[in-house]
Amino acid sequence: MKSFSLLPRQEKFYTYLTDLSAKANVCARHLKAYVEAPDAAARQKAGQELGRCRAQSKTIMGDMTGDLCRSFITPFDREDIQNFAQCLYRIPKTIEKVVQRMELHGLKGSKTDFIRQIDLIAGEAEVMEEMVNDLITKRDSRLVMQKVALLHELEQKGDDVLQELLVSLFADGRDVKDLILRKDIYALLEKVIDCYRDAAAVTLQIVLKYS
Repeated sequence: MKSFSLLPRQEKFYTYLTDLSAKANVCARHLKAYVEAPDAAARQKAGQELGRCRAQSKTIMGDMTGDLCRSFITPFDREDIQNFAQCLYRIPKTIEKVVQRMELHGLKGSKTDFIRQIDLIAGEAEVMEEMVNDLITKRDSRLVMQKVALLHELEQKGDDVLQELLVSLFADGRDVKDLILRKDIYALLEKVIDCYRDAAAVTLQIVLKYS
């Protein structure tokens, strides 16, 4: 095991990042539950749970930003902490937008095409939570690097899936309005996938600085 050293002070920042990664994971599960919901009641419940989770993430982000401004010593560069936290917070924020657009566009329960991207997001969410644990608790650079590589691999799969979905969308001869609306949802889901890639890039930067 190749470990790296972070400053032992200000443990609260570790807690903030751990909580944000956990909330991102929970929001990804709510998104999957929403799309796979068997009826309107189940969709509504998943949407409400997602909204609460996103609100909690916003609170954590606000508390962390405030403490970051008031702290003289941080466990690693404050810019890295802020960038990492912003990447993690954008995940539930964008996921909530996905559900709002589905509701707005009347695309509820359309899991046949959206589920491929959502499954990738759920997989990334699990890996991200594990990576944050490896970074903060285990401080094992080998494990962190493995998770970074896996997240990049999942992001690449996301690009491939998006390309396939777009090809299929334009080849199916859909109504123009339906085509535009679905393309909008695909793009938002791709943004969520990319958030994990961005967070992985910040994590890699942290590990390289402190190894």
